[in-house]
Amino acid sequence: MKTLRQTYQPQSVRAPELYGDRWFNSEPLSLRAAEGEIVLLFFWSYTSPGSLRMLQVINEWYETYAPLGLICIGVHAPEFPFARLAKNVEEVLREKKVSFPVVADNDRVITEAYRIPDIPSVVLVGSNGNIYDIVASLSSFTRLERSLQYLLRQSGFFGELPPLRSYGDAPDGRGRSMELMTGYLHGSLGNTEGYSPELPAEYRDPRFYVAGKFYAHGIWRAERNAFHYDGPPNEGYLVCSSSGEDIDVLIGSEQRTSVSIRVDEASMLLEQMRTDVKRDAKGNSSIAVGDPQFYAVFRGLQHQQHAVKFIPAQSGVTFYKFSLHSEPTDDDAPASVRNN
Repeated sequence: MKTLRQTYQPQSVRAPELYGDRWFNSEPLSLRAAEGEIVLLFFWSYTSPGSLRMLQVINEWYETYAPLGLICIGVHAPEFPFARLAKNVEEVLREKKVSFPVVADNDRVITEAYRIPDIPSVVLVGSNGNIYDIVASLSSFTRLERSLQYLLRQSGFFGELPPLRSYGDAPDGRGRSMELMTGYLHGSLGNTEGYSPELPAEYRDPRFYVAGKFYAHGIWRAERNAFHYDGPPNEGYLVCSSSGEDIDVLIGSEQRTSVSIRVDEASMLLEQMRTDVKRDAKGNSSIAVGDPQFYAVFRGLQHQQHAVKFIPAQSGVTFYKFSLHSEPTDDDAPASVRNN
């Protein structure tokens, strides 16, 4: 049996208390009362695809390590006003089968107290009540689990630990992801017209697209955290380019409507369509939109460049962000190694 080595120096910063707006799956918890135990804090937002991917791993760790003494607490830090609603958070927790406690951090008081750089992030708190490690990366699962097992050993657990898994934490860029916000506060608009905050403005498609930007055509109103269509039906659109990445989009509408999808000025191919795209008898592709949610739209193929166009069927459709991501290849499939 191998001995776990301490990889990261413990910090001497006391973990701030969790003063949230409300709790899910639990009565309010106190970190002071949890001293002597190992605590994992998962900072996330259900409108972040990276958070949802990481949530799957946190769920697995909770099921594996809670019987060994781990306390797992989610800190939900919403990005958009609609994500502050308790009913929306509860729906996601049910859908994702999350049973560990989650505290709503609607004003990001907890997030700022911990100086969290990015969402999602994980904070490990040692049995002495001090912050041990803060990790803000989807490519650090192996590092996190190694630290977690080390802390359990330090807290006095001397039983057999589960096998340490390899999560394909490769430094070569496989499994990359990127989020393009649409609002003027942190947005990635590529048009030369730029943003006209809170005012309708007319945009022209430059027909030349740079990675890491989205482009508008027609009449749109830029809000702090969103881009709202104010033009005639089926005339305006947004364009997001893919260099082999899949594309998800966070969209909401004042009333039920649809958004047509075209790729390189043509109808989508079947192999490009993801789960939320429907195709009619004429070969036209679209998604049905209503309350704000993520839609899985485009499946990218490695090294292929494509321009994906989103065309609202009517005004009142709001785009919040695009999420581009590519999954690790089969060569990165998880493997189990014994590390205890």
